[in-house]
Amino acid sequence: MSNFFSKDGNSAENEKLFVQNKELNSQFDNSISGQYNELKNNYEQIFMEAVEDIRSELDKIRPKDACNNCTNKDCKLEKKDIFSHYPPLGCKLREWQMQAITYLTGDYRTKLKVSYKEIMSKKNDYECNKCGACCRLAVSEYSYNQLKQRAMKGDKFSEDFVSVFVPIESEEDAKKVNPEYFELLNKLVQEDRIYYYHCPKVGEDNLCTMYENRPFICRDFPHNPLKLLPSECSFNAWKNEVAHQAMLLKAKTDLIDFYKQKLG
Repeated sequence: MSNFFSKDGNSAENEKLFVQNKELNSQFDNSISGQYNELKNNYEQIFMEAVEDIRSELDKIRPKDACNNCTNKDCKLEKKDIFSHYPPLGCKLREWQMQAITYLTGDYRTKLKVSYKEIMSKKNDYECNKCGACCRLAVSEYSYNQLKQRAMKGDKFSEDFVSVFVPIESEEDAKKVNPEYFELLNKLVQEDRIYYYHCPKVGEDNLCTMYENRPFICRDFPHNPLKLLPSECSFNAWKNEVAHQAMLLKAKTDLIDFYKQKLG
C-alpha cells in the first residue's frame, strides 16, 4: 500500500539509501512479465541447488556400514538411497529414513525460518516510493462475500483485506489500472477465477487517507519476496536483492513436503 516506510526528509542517510536502492533497481527488468520470466528461468537451477543441499545434509546422518551386520538376510536391494523401500524392522537405513524426516521437519525447517526472517528484515532497508500501484489494483482468489465469510470465521488476513479493499466493478476497469499485470494473471491462472479490488482510501496524490490506522496487510506489504510487484514499486529493489535466497528457500520448503510424502 502507499505511504508505509515513509521517508524522513531531514535524514541525509535515508536519502543516500533511497538513491542507492533506485540505482540497484534500475539494473533489473522490473516489468511484471520480466519478474515472472526471471523467476521461471532461474527456479530450475536453484531447485537443483536445493536438492543437492538437502542430499548433503542427509548424507551426514546416514549410518556408516549399515548393511554389514544386518539381520535382514532376505534383503536384495541393489539401490540403497533415501527413497528405497527398506525392511520396516531392524534396518539401520530404514531408521535413517525416519531420522531424515525428523531432521528435515525439525532442525532443518527451523534454519529455514531463520533465513526467511533475514529475508524479510532486509525489506526495512527499502522505502515505499508512494506510487499507489498496490492500492489501486489488488487481486484475490476469493470473492468479496467469501472474504467477508472468512473474516467472520476469524481469518485475520481476510478481515484486514475487506477493511481496506472493495471490488473493482468490472474486469475492463481492472485491466485499465494495470494492463500488463491483468494480462499476465489471466494467462497464468486460466482455470481459477480471479477477483480484482482497489482501496478507496488512496488519494490522487497516492497518499493514504487512513495511513496512521492502516491495517497490518498495508504495513507489511509486500508480504512475499517472490510476489510479482508493480513495475514502479520501489520494493522491487528488495525483491531483486533477495531473489536467489528466496527461491532457494521456497525450493527447500517444497522438498521437505516431498520427503515427508515419500518417506512417511
